[in-house]
Amino acid sequence: MKKKYESIISLGTKNSYPNSQNKKIRLLNTYCLIWGQIVLFFYSLEMIVGLVTETIKQRTITFDFFNLNPFFTYVFIISSLISILFLNKYFHFKWARFMFISTLIIVNIYASLITTPGCYIEYYFVLISPIAITLFEKKITSYFFLAISFLCFLTPYYFYVVYPPDYIDRLIILETACVFLVIHLLLNYFKANNLKFETLLELERDKVLSDKMILEKQESELRELSEFKSHFFINLSHEIRTPLTLIQGYTNQLELKKSDTENTQKVDIIKEQCQQMQNIINNIMDLSKMESKHFKLISTDVEIGSFLEKHFVNFQSLFSKKNIKFTFNNNTLKTTILIDQELFSKAITNLLSNALKFTPTNGTVSINTSFSNEGLKINVIDTGIGIQKEDNQTIFKRFYQVKNDITKSQGSGIGLAFTKSIVNAHEFSIDVESSFGKGSCFSIYIPNIYVKTITDKTLNTVITPKTNIIENLPKVTFKKNNKTILLVEDHKQMRDYLKKILNNYTITEAKNGKEALDIIKDNSFDLILTDYMMPVMDGESLVKQLKKEQNKTPIIVLTARSDQQGKLSMLRLGIDGYLQKPFMEEELLMNVKNSISLYKNVKEFDKVNTPEEVKNLNVYADKFNTKITTYINNNINSPLLTVDNIAEYMAVSRSTLNRKVKSILGQTVNQLIQEARLEKARNLRAEDPFATKKQIAEAVGITNTTYLFEKLKERYGI
Repeated sequence: MKKKYESIISLGTKNSYPNSQNKKIRLLNTYCLIWGQIVLFFYSLEMIVGLVTETIKQRTITFDFFNLNPFFTYVFIISSLISILFLNKYFHFKWARFMFISTLIIVNIYASLITTPGCYIEYYFVLISPIAITLFEKKITSYFFLAISFLCFLTPYYFYVVYPPDYIDRLIILETACVFLVIHLLLNYFKANNLKFETLLELERDKVLSDKMILEKQESELRELSEFKSHFFINLSHEIRTPLTLIQGYTNQLELKKSDTENTQKVDIIKEQCQQMQNIINNIMDLSKMESKHFKLISTDVEIGSFLEKHFVNFQSLFSKKNIKFTFNNNTLKTTILIDQELFSKAITNLLSNALKFTPTNGTVSINTSFSNEGLKINVIDTGIGIQKEDNQTIFKRFYQVKNDITKSQGSGIGLAFTKSIVNAHEFSIDVESSFGKGSCFSIYIPNIYVKTITDKTLNTVITPKTNIIENLPKVTFKKNNKTILLVEDHKQMRDYLKKILNNYTITEAKNGKEALDIIKDNSFDLILTDYMMPVMDGESLVKQLKKEQNKTPIIVLTARSDQQGKLSMLRLGIDGYLQKPFMEEELLMNVKNSISLYKNVKEFDKVNTPEEVKNLNVYADKFNTKITTYINNNINSPLLTVDNIAEYMAVSRSTLNRKVKSILGQTVNQLIQEARLEKARNLRAEDPFATKKQIAEAVGITNTTYLFEKLKERYGI
C-alpha cells in the first residue's frame, strides 16, 4: 500500500526537473489524494448514516435520503481529481494545477450557493490562497487567487445572497479581508524562509558532495599510490633477492680444492650479481640525492661520439645474446657537450637497459646522434613492445610502471624517473614517441649553449657488431637419470645455477609459463620447478592452467616475494612446495626429492585403479569439497560453527571428518573455518571501509574483535 501511495505521489516527476518543481508536482498529487479520500469517506459515512436511520425509523430501506445533487458533486470531484493525476502523469503540470484550483473554486461556489447554502461552506475559500502559494512560484499569481477567493467568499453575502439581510455583519468585509490577508502573508513568510533554508541546505549538500568527490579522489590516489608502492617493493625485492640467491649459492659452492678456472667463473658471477645489487641501490640513492638542495652537477666537456661508443661496446654482447641487431649511427663528428659524465652515463645506460628488456628476439635497437636548429639530439630507438598513448606522459613519473607482461616481474619503476631527473638537472629535455606493438624512440635534446665544439664537416659513421651470437633457449634435455624436471625461470643465470644444484636430474628449460605449457603438451615430467614472477605468463597463471587441465605433476614455486598473500594464493591452488629466495640448496633438494617420491605413489595408485575408479574418486573429492565449503560459507556468521557441527552435517565422526579434510584439502577443519572467516572479513573490509571492527567480527562469527584483526594483520597486512 505504501509503495502504491508513493508511486501516485511521484506521478509526473522527473530527475531532469529542478527539485522545486518536483516538490510542487508531489504536493499537487498529495492534495488530490487527500481531497479524494475525504470525499469518499464523508460520502460513505453519509450513506451509512442514512441507511441506519431509515432502517431504524421505517424498518425498511427505500433510499428516500438519497440526494442527487451531492452525488453528482462528488462524482465531479473524483473525476476531476483523476483527470488532474493523469495530466501530471503525462507531464502537463501547468494544466493540472490550473484545473485543481478551478475545481476547488467551482465546487465551493456550487456547494455554498446551491447544494448546501447557508452552511458556511464559503469559508473553505480561505484554503485557495495558501494552496496557490505552494503550487505557483510567482507572488502575483498567489495574490490573484487571493482576490478571487475573497470575492467568492463574499458572493453568498452580497451577490447571490443566501443569508437573511439582518444576519450579515457590517464589518464582515473588513474582518474576512484581515483573515484572508493574514493567512496569506503568514504562508508567504514561511515559504520565503523555507526557500531560504532549502537554498542553504542545497549549498551545504553541494559542499558535502564536493567534499565527498575530493575524498573519493584522494582515496583513489591513495589506493593508486599504495598499489605503486606495493608493486615497487615486490619488484625491488625480486630484483635484489635473485642476485642474492646466486651470490649465496655460488659462495657455498666455492671450494679451494677445485680448479682455479671453475672457482674464477663462480667468483665472476658473484661479482656481477653484487654489482647488479649495487646498481639498484645506487639508483635509488642517486635519485634521492638529486632532490637535495645541495646537489650540484660536476660538468666537463665530453666528446659525444666516444662517450656513446663506449656504451655501445658495453651493451653489444648483451644485445647479441638476445639476437637483437644493435647499431650506433654517429652523425656528429668530434662534437663535445658539457655534462656530468657519471650521471649522464647512467641516463644512457637506463635507456639502453629498457631497450634490451622490452625488445624481443630478432628486433633492432639503435643509438642515433644528429644536429637540429636548437642543438644536438640523441635518439635511442627500438622495435620493442611499445607504449600505450595514454602512458606516454606518465612513464617518467617515479615508481610508475606501464602494465605489461614484462613489468610484472622486472623493474622498480625508478629507471625512467631517474633518467628524466638527470636530463632535467643538465637543463636538457627528454621526450618519447611510441606506438604500441611497434617500438619506441626516446630523444634527449641538448641546447646549443651546452654543445661546446661543432665541426663544419659531418660524418655518418655506422657501427654494427662484428659478430652476432645467437642464444636460443635450450629446450633439449640434459640426460642425467630417468627423473625429469621442467625448470620455468626467466633469469638465465638463475636457470644455470638451478641446473648445477639439480645436476642429478634431467632438466628441460622454459623462460615463462606460456613456453612451459607448450612443452608440457608433448612431454611429461616428474616435477615442475617454476618462478613466481615472470613475463608473458607468471607462475600463478601457469599453476592455475595446469590445475584446470587436471595435471597432477608436483609443482614447487620459487619466489622473491615475501608477502603472505602471494604465498597463500599459491598454496590454495594446491602446489607441493613454496620456497623463498634466497633458499638453502639442501632445502630445495629435499623438497624436490619428497615431491617426486609422492608423485611416484600417485602414479602407482593410478596404475592399480582403473581410470573409472580414479575419476569417481576425483568426483567424490570435488563434491565433498563443495559440500563442506558451502556449509561453512553459509554459516560463517555463527560463533557456534565448530568441527562438531560440521561433522554432524556431513554425517561422519569428528576424527573421520578431520582425516578426510586433511587428505582432500590439505588442511584441518579448524584451519578451513579460520581461513574462510579471514577471507570473508578481508572482503567485507574492502567492500565497506567504514564498517566498524565489531560489525565485521559479528559478520564472520568471531566474538573477539582484537583477535580477528590481529590475525588479519598477520595474514594480509590489514
